[in-house]
Amino acid sequence: MEEMRYSLKELRARKQWTQQETAKKLGISVQTYNAWEKDVSHVAISKVSALANLFGVKIGQIFFE
Repeated sequence: MEEMRYSLKELRARKQWTQQETAKKLGISVQTYNAWEKDVSHVAISKVSALANLFGVKIGQIFFE
């Protein structure tokens, strides 16, 4: 059975966090997070694990568009 995959926007919405709140929790700028969510910029490899931990999912469940 394949695990569900979620976009960053969907994961953030499930937590009912703003982009600003999410960026602060990750220690990054809102502009950086916004770029990740809109797929304008790639997520830094050093932050992939932090994203999974923050949202309570496995790395493989995050869908980077």
